[in-house]
Amino acid sequence: MSNSKTKSRAGATTPRGPSGLLARLVARYYLKKPELETLLGIKYPTRGSMWRAARNEFAFRRRSSRSHAVTQVNIELTNRCNLACLMCPVNRDMVRARHDLSPEVFRRVIDENPGLDLILMFQWGESLLVKDFFERVRYVANRGTQVMVTSNGTLLTEKICGKILDCGLARITFSVDGRPETYFKIRGFSHAKLRENVERLVRMRDERGSPLGIDINMTIWEENEDEAEEVRAAWEGLVDRVQFIPRFADAPRHTPCRELWRGAMVVQSNGDVVPCCRDVEGELAIGNVHESSLLDIFNGDPMKRLRELHRKRRFPPLCANCSEYETEKVNPRFS
Repeated sequence: MSNSKTKSRAGATTPRGPSGLLARLVARYYLKKPELETLLGIKYPTRGSMWRAARNEFAFRRRSSRSHAVTQVNIELTNRCNLACLMCPVNRDMVRARHDLSPEVFRRVIDENPGLDLILMFQWGESLLVKDFFERVRYVANRGTQVMVTSNGTLLTEKICGKILDCGLARITFSVDGRPETYFKIRGFSHAKLRENVERLVRMRDERGSPLGIDINMTIWEENEDEAEEVRAAWEGLVDRVQFIPRFADAPRHTPCRELWRGAMVVQSNGDVVPCCRDVEGELAIGNVHESSLLDIFNGDPMKRLRELHRKRRFPPLCANCSEYETEKVNPRFS
């Protein structure tokens, strides 16, 4: 079973060299999830980034109250979106006020954390709605940190595609939910238009010889589970990678969550920092970037208490009922 596949195109980045070999070994023999090989190579492209991730993993295995380093930050530039997808809380039941992270706070987060391996400029919302999105990407990319984003792909005019290719973005992932009729049912947007938008970006990328990686991501759940292979067949010849992930589900947790140690943190649009991408409302907020640095928050008292609760299996309510949709189509992400 494979959850993703990388093509040899202008923007494809198949892991090579020592870090690529290490990614292969970790995915196949340590995690026992060979389909993660490419993703690990993308997230940890150097031996230094692999070493930092390994030290965080060692802290998880020891169930230490501390971990080693912040390696990745998901920055929620906005929690606004122009769609109301069936499985997404943003325009359905999210309680948090709609907010854009200010440019000043964004720059401070970047300036205070020059050693980050990866910035994902997305969490809940459509980042391309933020008017200075491309300037923010460039601000990070010019410092040598790779920047990625996930988008619904609805805003890709020729002008926007040109800006995407010019700003230094390393990789962009578009969300697709099934065959055209299922996609429209879930997102209320034309699948044909999305395909046209992605094809435009790929064509422009290849004409320019840009290194931008272009991926498709499909969230698997009961609405579309039987369409996964059809989606793979429809998109594999166009994009660099097709990835499947299970939808979050409500079910009892029995083991500590690796995410608390892994080094990936989420900065929400109001500045709250949470340790997990599932925390829609900021229930587990462990600090705020208006008041503290990410590194201080990562090993601050609230985060250490949360790790200790997981170590003792006394999970907070959000964690206690956190699981993923069970399917043979894809392995769980957080096991």
